[in-house]
Amino acid sequence: MHLSLRNLDTFGDVAAEEDSVLEYFLSTDAVQRIERNEVFLVLGRKGAGKTALVRHFTEGNSGSLSRALNLRGYPWSIHSQRVDHGASEIEAYVSSWRYLIAVELGALVLSNAKRHQYSEVIALNTFMHDNYGGPNPHLSDILRPKRLIMSKLSFKPRILGSTLGGVDLERGNGDSTFGLELNALSSAILNCIKAIAINEQLGPLVLHFDELDQGLYQMDESRKRMLIGLILAAREVRKDMKSATMLANPVVYLRTDLWDEMEFSDKNKISQGQALQMEWSSDALLALVNLRLQAKLGSSASWDTLTTPGLMRGSQTKWNHVISKGFLRPRDIIRFLNAALVHSKKRAIEPCVLENTDIVSARDEYSVYLKKELDDEILPHWKYWEEALQACSSIRTITFDRAQFTTEYGQRKSEKNTIGSDEALNMLYKFSVIGYERRSGYGGSSWAFQYKDPEAGYDNGANRFKVHLGLKEYAKLREERR
Repeated sequence: MHLSLRNLDTFGDVAAEEDSVLEYFLSTDAVQRIERNEVFLVLGRKGAGKTALVRHFTEGNSGSLSRALNLRGYPWSIHSQRVDHGASEIEAYVSSWRYLIAVELGALVLSNAKRHQYSEVIALNTFMHDNYGGPNPHLSDILRPKRLIMSKLSFKPRILGSTLGGVDLERGNGDSTFGLELNALSSAILNCIKAIAINEQLGPLVLHFDELDQGLYQMDESRKRMLIGLILAAREVRKDMKSATMLANPVVYLRTDLWDEMEFSDKNKISQGQALQMEWSSDALLALVNLRLQAKLGSSASWDTLTTPGLMRGSQTKWNHVISKGFLRPRDIIRFLNAALVHSKKRAIEPCVLENTDIVSARDEYSVYLKKELDDEILPHWKYWEEALQACSSIRTITFDRAQFTTEYGQRKSEKNTIGSDEALNMLYKFSVIGYERRSGYGGSSWAFQYKDPEAGYDNGANRFKVHLGLKEYAKLREERR
């Protein structure tokens, strides 16, 4: 039988949580760095593969004891009330996250402990049953109780010379002991977990915090402080639990744009030493596509065997054309190829392969998808960003200069939109909606896009700009003829 795309249902699901990603998971440097406990913060744009990583560690054959903590539907409003008024604004939620991490690690070790009749297991089990009715509380219930109780068989943390009989999670604004009490309880739980993990020879213990952006319609100050609190708490627990015989690592998966919005004293230190930026090259994405084709169609299947050799207009290969339409992330490639696959199957000719016309026909549908993806990313930061995109569209050409944009944006900017034209260009660049023309010292020039070269930064003095090619069809733009 000829290799044929007619036997391929799909290149995969755009959403990793819905995809059979473990059947064709491409192991990258990110996997090794998390396995070596080098990082606890994983950053990437939406669709960069963060959820696929979580599924690899929690559903695949990872050597660690891992648990996925999906924050889709998480009760952020309840968590916002668990404030440590004795801490600074930036650290107001560290104690509550530290307690939540401790409880989740406790549930993880209890579910893997083989022996149950020694003091640490009894104490931890008793605490879980007293407060949550069992050893494995739901993530959304951990901070829900009004009061945490400690019986004689559970923990006996001390604060200021007194033994705690419980911790009230609902406090008045002037109470500064909340954080002290909750941290004392968390430390008692973590010490117990460490003893159990060593006795049972468990580990490494890894929690994966994913889907932190679900339901996020506005990145307000309260949500920023809560996310910062999670990151700082994860770093604290990681340090507290590190020993010669066991490791615990709460790994936080976060969208890059949310991380960029945060400001706190240790941010740069974390970025440089303990954070991983998920990035894909064209070759890595091609390897990912080939792996999927081989998993679905056989070991001899590849991009080259299932596409015609002809170049696209402008002497561009099909692969480079597809790559140019996205942000160098798996989600974009899968979405584009799925659209092209539909068109290729409309022909009755065998073998069914991707031709130039299939790639061209996929662009309209794909461009609408890319706009919706950008909506999800940009709207929490800038509600009126489409007014800027409309200004680009009204210019009609894919390249434009600053003066043209200033005029068109000024005509479309609503009263509630507080972003001026210069800041609007900066924001569009930040999310790679546009790039700017960068001159070299030898008389040449190139287009700088944030997703391709994050280190380049935005040039406030730039005068020429280019809309990302993936938006060309949605914005109804044409190439400029000179």
